[in-house]
Amino acid sequence: MLRFWLLLTFSVLCLPSTLFAKTLVLVHGFQSNGMSWRMSGVTPVLQQVGWRDGGNFLLTSMGSYNPMPHLGAGAENVFYTVDLPSRAPVALQASLLDTHLQQIYQHRQEPLVLVGHSAGGVVARHWLVTTPSVPVDTLITIATPHLGSLLANIAERTTDSMLGTMADKTGLGKWTKDAENVYRDLRREKPGRFLYWLNHQPHPPLRYVSIVRDNQPRPDQFDVAVPRYSQNMNNVFALHGVSEVVAVKGEHFTGVADGYALARLLAW
Repeated sequence: MLRFWLLLTFSVLCLPSTLFAKTLVLVHGFQSNGMSWRMSGVTPVLQQVGWRDGGNFLLTSMGSYNPMPHLGAGAENVFYTVDLPSRAPVALQASLLDTHLQQIYQHRQEPLVLVGHSAGGVVARHWLVTTPSVPVDTLITIATPHLGSLLANIAERTTDSMLGTMADKTGLGKWTKDAENVYRDLRREKPGRFLYWLNHQPHPPLRYVSIVRDNQPRPDQFDVAVPRYSQNMNNVFALHGVSEVVAVKGEHFTGVADGYALARLLAW
């Protein structure tokens, strides 16, 4: 294990200083927020290889707002995080993401790279096919349920049953309450469901990258939320054979290894 990390660190530190992308926007997943990218260790890795932290965009009554706009001022390579209501339907999250992206583009005036973790990847894809109001040259998704999640099926059924009532009474309802719509959006793909519709929409011609979980030879450590085949955008009807695929060991949540994978993908 130590050898793996030493090799990975050496390979990133030896990357050329010229980076392919200039402005990176990180979109969080369900039950998360923009600061999660920092807490999980993803953004510190990006900072090690020359990216500047431009701050976290919040939703206010006045629209998208960055409390610390000076952080990314004058920097060549900047990443931003955004806050979205992760329990809201995908379409609503995508419309609010558009508010953030327009604000970021107004400052940067260059094509963006979108990175979405888990449900955030679906939100980013929905925005791309419905409201691409600013130029984007790359979409990278991490452990995203492009073809759905069995857990979403289970959670959606639970909220509509006696189990949902019991969860509310025992205090566990915080995981299901007010999230029924996003559960329905992330159910396994089949005709008549949201993901089937999304996966059959024309997607813009840009660079697509799927970061998928690969925990061989440790089958006891796997992504319980999203199966690997669902994380690969090549299995999306409209993107068959288009996406690059990068395997990263780990569970469903983001971690330091994802930061190294992003650093390599964004390097020239």
